[in-house]
Amino acid sequence: MKTLILAILIIMSIVFTQKIWFYSPIKMLQSEASFKEKQTAKITEIRNELVIPERVEVSFGNSYYTIISSDVEKVWEASRSILFQYFTADVEVVPTTLERYKENSWLKSVELEFGRNIPSVLVASVFDTVDNKIVNNIKEIRKILIPTLNRGVIYIVGKDNNVFEVRMENYQEDRQLLSFLDKLQDSSYIRYYPLFIDVGNPTLMPLSYDVAIPEIFVESEIDVKDESMVTEKVKSFFDDSLDFVKTIKETSGATVFMYGYGEKGVRINNRGRLEYNEEVRSISSSNVVNALDVAIEFVLQQEGGFPEGAYLKEIRQVNKGYYLGFNYRIDGLPVVFHTNNMTHPIEIEVYGNKVKSYRTFTRKKMNFPDVPINSKILLPQQIIEEHIDLLKYNYLKDQDVEEPKSDKEVLSYIERSITKTEVLYYDTIEEASTQLLVPVWRIKIDAREYYFNTYDGKLLYSSLVN
Repeated sequence: MKTLILAILIIMSIVFTQKIWFYSPIKMLQSEASFKEKQTAKITEIRNELVIPERVEVSFGNSYYTIISSDVEKVWEASRSILFQYFTADVEVVPTTLERYKENSWLKSVELEFGRNIPSVLVASVFDTVDNKIVNNIKEIRKILIPTLNRGVIYIVGKDNNVFEVRMENYQEDRQLLSFLDKLQDSSYIRYYPLFIDVGNPTLMPLSYDVAIPEIFVESEIDVKDESMVTEKVKSFFDDSLDFVKTIKETSGATVFMYGYGEKGVRINNRGRLEYNEEVRSISSSNVVNALDVAIEFVLQQEGGFPEGAYLKEIRQVNKGYYLGFNYRIDGLPVVFHTNNMTHPIEIEVYGNKVKSYRTFTRKKMNFPDVPINSKILLPQQIIEEHIDLLKYNYLKDQDVEEPKSDKEVLSYIERSITKTEVLYYDTIEEASTQLLVPVWRIKIDAREYYFNTYDGKLLYSSLVN
């Protein structure tokens, strides 16, 4: 009897062993394939969320305009079904003039403005295509103009302000965008107007700004006072183990985590700014879509994802790799700051399929009441008038003008040279972790940007830009 039981156990053991050998590897492969498929789908989803316009100008015709920053996603969603046809059809792409572009922008239309140096292939990837007539003829996309009444034609501004007309036969009418604009026109929107069109400057300026924008309390994503949080945050950069990682405390309050002889390192400063660097020995070339996907996968692994409201702000080639800069919005408004170490809140350098450096400094809104302001928002033209002496001084300095200029000449220069006005949240980075964000007007005049408090007109920052 014992011999029989023993024999049965041996047979069962052999059978189960065979099942493990024959079936487990298949299930493991299936599970791994399923994970990769889900990961690829997630990366594509995030890419489509990041590659969106940063700003939208809407023309209702008859000199009625508005600028959209907080509902960019809604306008982009309404525009995508139209643009899908152009990016996937056999279109005709022909150079045209900036004058023709402006003429169409005065009619009922939507102008989508993207970040800096955004390749057309990235915009095309949103429509699941990378090889099409637009990509082959236009390498970068700065702006896309969609006239709502001119069927079968859109306009694209590329690198160096080169303008292209994209024509399509057999255009299928799509009323989603037109319906969106009709609803917007019937609502209470902030009206803009090209105040300096008489001197040839079409830049839009608000005629009034009756929407109150509160000051808001934010805090750094990383609480540097919580050592356990910092440790857990850093672990993911070292394969969830700090066994062979040295920790160095700097006199500035920053903490440095270093693996080996500096092959890989993370530095977190006293405000919660994180910087990761890794040696990349064998550098292989890559395309920009793959570079963005590598950056997205890295952020997914280390952070779980991008902050809410994130979008691609800038791309540039660095040797054989790519620099990618990202911005983000809080309550619909872009958040900006200025430091010597960073240009954008999230910066990633990708070489081949590896991330060489990753820098991030983002804030999250705190559960504090917003700070309402009793006074009205000043208009940018009012702020310009209040600071005319400062603008005159910077004009003479920036242009290296030695001969004296009259106020009339300086004012004429300013009117011709204003290229952008927009409302943002400005982070002064005065506090270690908790900070009060204030709304500002960013006013770009020629090669200089100014950041003025929207309520008291105080200058917070000014610099020359490329």
